[in-house]
Amino acid sequence: MVHIPIVSRLSLGDYRSIILTFAILGIETCFRMVAYLIPAFILDSQKAFIEKIFPWIVTNHMSERAPPLENAANVQEMLRFWKYPVQEHLVRTQDNYLLGIHRITHGREQESAKGVVPNPPQDIVSLLRENGVPLAAETSAAYNNGHTRDRRHQEEDFEADLHRPMKKAPKEGDYIKPVVLLYHGFMMCSEVWLCNLDEERNLAFVLAEAGYDVWLGNARGNKYSLKHMFLKPHENKFWEFSMDELALFDMPDTVDYILARTGAPSLVYIGFSQGTAQAFASLSINPALNDKISLFIALAPATTPPGLENGLVNSVVKAAPNVIYLLLGRKTPLTAALFWQNLLHPTTYATFIDIAVKFLFGWKSQSMSRVQKAVSYQHLYSFTSVRILVHWFQIIRTQVFQMYDDVQPRVPYLSSSRSHCPHPFPTNQITTPIAIFYGANDTLVDIKGLLSDLPDLVGIWEVPEYEHLDFLWAEGLDKHVYPHILQLLESHSFNGHISSPEAKKRSLKRSASNSAGSFLRESRTLARELERSDEEEVNELYNGSTIATPAYSVTVERHEVFSQRSQDSIGSIQRRPIGAHDQQ
Repeated sequence: MVHIPIVSRLSLGDYRSIILTFAILGIETCFRMVAYLIPAFILDSQKAFIEKIFPWIVTNHMSERAPPLENAANVQEMLRFWKYPVQEHLVRTQDNYLLGIHRITHGREQESAKGVVPNPPQDIVSLLRENGVPLAAETSAAYNNGHTRDRRHQEEDFEADLHRPMKKAPKEGDYIKPVVLLYHGFMMCSEVWLCNLDEERNLAFVLAEAGYDVWLGNARGNKYSLKHMFLKPHENKFWEFSMDELALFDMPDTVDYILARTGAPSLVYIGFSQGTAQAFASLSINPALNDKISLFIALAPATTPPGLENGLVNSVVKAAPNVIYLLLGRKTPLTAALFWQNLLHPTTYATFIDIAVKFLFGWKSQSMSRVQKAVSYQHLYSFTSVRILVHWFQIIRTQVFQMYDDVQPRVPYLSSSRSHCPHPFPTNQITTPIAIFYGANDTLVDIKGLLSDLPDLVGIWEVPEYEHLDFLWAEGLDKHVYPHILQLLESHSFNGHISSPEAKKRSLKRSASNSAGSFLRESRTLARELERSDEEEVNELYNGSTIATPAYSVTVERHEVFSQRSQDSIGSIQRRPIGAHDQQ
């Protein structure tokens, strides 16, 4: 049966919204066609003329770091600018997509007379010291057993790691870095984690200098994952994926690859926006994945957005999927955003993006500087499928965090749930510890609805004045958000777990001794380990005795200070009401 997209139960306002949307898209298409016909030298001359008349819009007058980051074409160029090491890996999913993921193996280094030595940015050093977190460079086990390396040996280590056999069991006594996986949001890629003009506001760099093995994930369809074993991006079938596939394949397959590559028993997952929805969905339907992720930190979590601020667009959001496919096609949405990004000056483009997010979401974008937005918005958009957008519209329309509804209604605005029941993601069954950070002015986060669908949390922070994108690029991230993340990681990452049973017991006891709050939050994991321990070991553990873990070689004084700090700060999180926050 052929579905007619616009029939039956439409009000006059609905017709007006649909017609106006078609008109706006048509006008934008005409402008784009005209722009295609303009010679490149005319466009370049126009840019130069505007910059000469309005010099304050030129970002290199505001920051010398802006031009290289604005013009960087990929993650490799961005990390080369920041002088951090990068590896690129390919993950083959079970349904044959190839995902490009990036790895920052260690902190920044420089060559000296002694060889290659650590060279962490001073602002990151200050941030870590203020929060009692040891630098990787100060931890001998975390930094190649304290031996400096010359450039030749460093390159040999790099090549050896790239070609290390998968699933190779680490030997007893080997040090394995704790692993963190960062995942981007809707229509984004891994570049969003590297855009901040200050090193201490780039979470990936902070974690690398703190001794973590940092990985940056990429969802299928974006610029680093436009590959399939049998399909091509110009085929409609390539783009036939929703968030279901991200949850069923992309996330678990990426986690399995990283754990196999590193030899780590688990990792910490930090997601932003759709990256959090992907994790909520995947953890809820993959029970085994809960044992592989020791902590899930959700930044600006989005599961059931209440809708858009603009009534016109909100009417289109609530339309049947056939209407959306008629508007945007069957492949990738909003290609116009990428076109104008390449055509306009970064500052001009940032102004248009600010107007757009104000129109759609009501955001004022006041927590980011003008130059920061000019840089960040150059890396804001990448490709994804229209079906993912339709999936989000289905969730907004039903206000249920559910799987993609393949059964389409015969008429727009008419629910098909009477004939079938789309599967909701059972997020209340997640056993991985979860911590949430959200902005007081983020219109995409329904925090009360989210909490009603989740088990008990490790902690929750509301950041005043923050909106959605602020958790990537706002001023004050290093003061309001990152200190709490560092403390959470200290309590929940395995910190140099060694493969032997004796080392596992020592690591278990160290984790229990960190703080009473940490012990409670890890009770599920501890209970499984305690079942395999004899009665004497159980009594010793509950009496609070500690055994130092050789692989995590930090001074006793520093460890005691941080444990007390953890008791005072993290242990009290569970008692904080919704909306409570910390001022730094």
